[in-house]
Amino acid sequence: MNTFYRIFAAILVFSFNPIAAKPLQSQAEKPGLEVSGTPNDSLKSREKSALIQKPDPFKFDPFGKDLSDTTSMGFQFSFVPYVGTNGMYSGNIVNDYSFNLLGGYSAGTRKLEMAGLFSINRSDMTGVQLAGLFNQVGGKVDGVQLAGLFNSNLDSVKNSVQLAGLMNFTTGPVDGVQIAGVANFSPKNVTGVQVAGVTNFSAADVEGTQVAGVLNFAAKNLKGSQVGLVNFANKVDGFQLGLINYSDSTSGIPVGFLSFVRAGYHTLEFSINEVVPMNLAFRTGKREFYNIFFAGIRPEWDDQVTWTFGYGLGTSPRLGKKTYLNIEVSSEQLSQGGVHALNLINRGYLGAEFQATKNFAIFAGPTVNFRVYDSSYAFHPELFTYTNMNVHNDVYYPEDLGSQLWFGFKAGFRFL
Repeated sequence: MNTFYRIFAAILVFSFNPIAAKPLQSQAEKPGLEVSGTPNDSLKSREKSALIQKPDPFKFDPFGKDLSDTTSMGFQFSFVPYVGTNGMYSGNIVNDYSFNLLGGYSAGTRKLEMAGLFSINRSDMTGVQLAGLFNQVGGKVDGVQLAGLFNSNLDSVKNSVQLAGLMNFTTGPVDGVQIAGVANFSPKNVTGVQVAGVTNFSAADVEGTQVAGVLNFAAKNLKGSQVGLVNFANKVDGFQLGLINYSDSTSGIPVGFLSFVRAGYHTLEFSINEVVPMNLAFRTGKREFYNIFFAGIRPEWDDQVTWTFGYGLGTSPRLGKKTYLNIEVSSEQLSQGGVHALNLINRGYLGAEFQATKNFAIFAGPTVNFRVYDSSYAFHPELFTYTNMNVHNDVYYPEDLGSQLWFGFKAGFRFL
């Protein structure tokens, strides 16, 4: 036990003994320095020089950029900032190895820094930095950062891996991998991979991959991929996969429930089919792959109007200068009045489209239809009130399900 107390006492002595003072002293204070002028002038000059060049050991400036007063040290240990082997000169020393029981404050790290709670570096960090709560670096980061809550960097992140329980935040460009429980944020270019539980944000270009539980945002261009519930980018050279995708233009294919490409493919469509004579649809995405949202109604003067709503996917390859092939699959609920029971019409469509003008096209083609409905419900609307189609394979299943198969048609026009 006596040995422990001696070690502890020695650490306290070193904590308040400025062992780094000599390397930090002004050149004007060194013996043997020749100074011209009178003795009084020499004394005043040396005192002025010392006041200008000697750092203020009590100044806490974690965001300071002036590093002209720094020196280096191979190893340091501290309990909290200024209570350690570097004493009051902690903020003026770049350490190779730094171990902070609770927290540390230094000019920078070259190889390894570990802290129970936090590490604050005024300048660059190269190597590995580990902290229970957060790492704060005022300069460049080149290495690995791991923090329980967040990593905050006020310069660039290069060839690095950042892992944080909540957030990785940097004010400069990122080149590497960022993984965070909540968010990754950079106002500059990102090159590499960003993975976040909620959102990835870049106010500039992204070259690589963004994966988020909710939102991926690239304010400018994306060269790579985005995977999330909502994906946003300006010009995309790659692909987007999500529930909602937005871009100004894209060379790839956005895949999602709703994809909107401002310079892409979006049309309004009026059509008729063998079940409902009045249908309105909106198509959006690219011709290579688009989403279809539609609804329809029968023009009947009745309290219980028969209507449909549904969703589909399609592709439209070019056949000629003004002709296209339409390949689509869709599913729509057919109801009378309210939606009271399952009554889905699943449709496959193969048709031809003629682009008469830039903003107007006509189309037509056959369909194959497969209906799945609740056979225990007795008030489904009639399928064919305007046409006479033959139903094939009328089948009943357990659990009150039935199915029907028939061939039909679809025709109409599109504009926009």
